[in-house]
Amino acid sequence: MNTELITNYSARTDRYNFHSHSEFCDGKAPVASIAKAAFDNGFEVWGVTPHSPICIESPCNMLKVDVPRYLETMDKLKMEYEGRMTLLTGMEIDHLSRDFGPHTDYFRKMPLDYRIGSVHFVPNQDGVPLDCDGSFKRFSMYLHRGFADDLRYVVEKYFEQVLTMLELGGFEILGHFDKIIGNAAEADPTLEDQGWYRALVRDVVSLAQSTGVVVEINTKAIEKKGRFFPAERWWHMLKEANVPIVVNSDCHHPDLTDLGRAEALTKLKKLCEELNCCSN
Repeated sequence: MNTELITNYSARTDRYNFHSHSEFCDGKAPVASIAKAAFDNGFEVWGVTPHSPICIESPCNMLKVDVPRYLETMDKLKMEYEGRMTLLTGMEIDHLSRDFGPHTDYFRKMPLDYRIGSVHFVPNQDGVPLDCDGSFKRFSMYLHRGFADDLRYVVEKYFEQVLTMLELGGFEILGHFDKIIGNAAEADPTLEDQGWYRALVRDVVSLAQSTGVVVEINTKAIEKKGRFFPAERWWHMLKEANVPIVVNSDCHHPDLTDLGRAEALTKLKKLCEELNCCSN
């Protein structure tokens, strides 16, 4: 892992973002347009992280055949912005199982500056991976048809995937580690107050601390869902455990490069003052 690359940049400036998407996956613009928007908004460090190729069908993930073109495009853009903005070639890699994820040779050998490890797919009781991200309407359909309406199973299995991914390693940044709650809390608003759920969050924080990864606070959903991932209520756990944190917009559109970051950074600073801890 090359976590020092991430922590050095984030310690140097708040004008960083290590999580963004473009036309190479489910982003809404060419990567050149995203980079230009980042530069125009005063970013000093910008990371591009298409959703990785995966071994199952998904409209949101890039195709394996497009990886060389992505790497070539990033090499050209790095030269274009050299001396003006640091561009980093990353990838958001889906963990599906012990046989597929950031830890596998294919991703470890890929010439990337860094990797984000994320969970979007949860295997149902028959072992079929279902995408639990996206709209609540689709999540509700999968919950009923794919998971036999067992919401606790979905949530526990999601966190099991996150913990296994942390155990196997192969990435520098842990992406939106409680993203499942964005949909699950709409099905049951009491989930985050339940002891078993809090224990799952504590397990993730503890393992993140021992593995040395950087944990992302993802600001993408702050306007639509009114929350960060991980939820603000858990940030004190991360700070008390001295887990390094970065604030990423998970940008999919040039107009959203900085969405929610200022608010999250201000809240983090206030929390550090309350806990009398150092900055990120």
